[in-house]
Amino acid sequence: MILKEVSFQSANGALQIFGDLSLPQEDHLVPAIVVVNGSGPIDRNGNVPQMKLKLNTSNQFAKHMAEERPKDRAIAVLSYDKRGVGKSIKKGDKNLFYRTGMMDIVLDAVEAVRYVSDHPRIDKSKIVLMGHSEGAIILPIICQEVKKAGLTDIFGCIFYSGFGETIEKAMELQREHIKADVQIEKGIKGFVLRSVVTEDKLIKQYEDMKKKVYEEGDPDFISMQCGLVKQPAKWWREHMAYDAEDALKENITCHCLAITGQKDVQVHNEQCSSEKAAAFVPFAASVESHRPINLTHALRSIDGRANILNIKREYIRMGKLPLDAELLALTDNWCDRKLFGL
Repeated sequence: MILKEVSFQSANGALQIFGDLSLPQEDHLVPAIVVVNGSGPIDRNGNVPQMKLKLNTSNQFAKHMAEERPKDRAIAVLSYDKRGVGKSIKKGDKNLFYRTGMMDIVLDAVEAVRYVSDHPRIDKSKIVLMGHSEGAIILPIICQEVKKAGLTDIFGCIFYSGFGETIEKAMELQREHIKADVQIEKGIKGFVLRSVVTEDKLIKQYEDMKKKVYEEGDPDFISMQCGLVKQPAKWWREHMAYDAEDALKENITCHCLAITGQKDVQVHNEQCSSEKAAAFVPFAASVESHRPINLTHALRSIDGRANILNIKREYIRMGKLPLDAELLALTDNWCDRKLFGL
């Protein structure tokens, strides 16, 4: 595998977006996958440096596709630092990430597609988007914007942990998991949590945040908790106005693979049943969906019960593990059939 740092201009032309292009060694045209990462300040490797959270999703995915697959079926992968993260920064703007809206992320992904489309080693007729979490949620609108930009239509979409989801529905699910896990927490910790983490308080916290997001003047970002926590207000407003189900129905005409695990406590997995998945994308060239029993949002599997209260500690542990073997096998099989006609 040839790993090369590359850059392309952001959609608004204000800065360079830096990332890694993983190319197979073989000197012939290859398909390419553009990685669209989840919410938060995530870098090209799928990590969150400011939280010291190393999930290593994107770099492991790229290595698998470009190096570990059979040589005649290797696939190039482009992953990149989001605005305000890693090397994709603008001098003097420490709040660049928080100023970035959903549509900024979408349009930067279009520029990533443009970059790989123009690359001499890549077959522009076989470009696939892989979205994880928020990345999966916004894939339909990226497809739409790719078409508007006059680029070759996206060949396929891989939805990891976010098919048919919205940010608001995901937040509601997470609150339900928090309430459930607080109720079964044992000992002094459980007693304290049950007194401070209630349904009313969780809902109030979320509604207070939404109220500030819609403050007069439509701020790009807001500060909460006495200025200790920043929230990307423009990003929130755009997500709240985004109808993911309509976007899937209207914009997805490519081949689709949707995978969400049954131990994912951050998004719903029911949309990945075969019946529901087909209904979400009625005009797709094809749709395949899976709900692996033990797969989590971190794209690794666990044997026991998933607990959202321990999620950061668990993700740190999982980040040291390889990506789930079943997830990669399902993806490899789909790529072999759709991209290589096997």
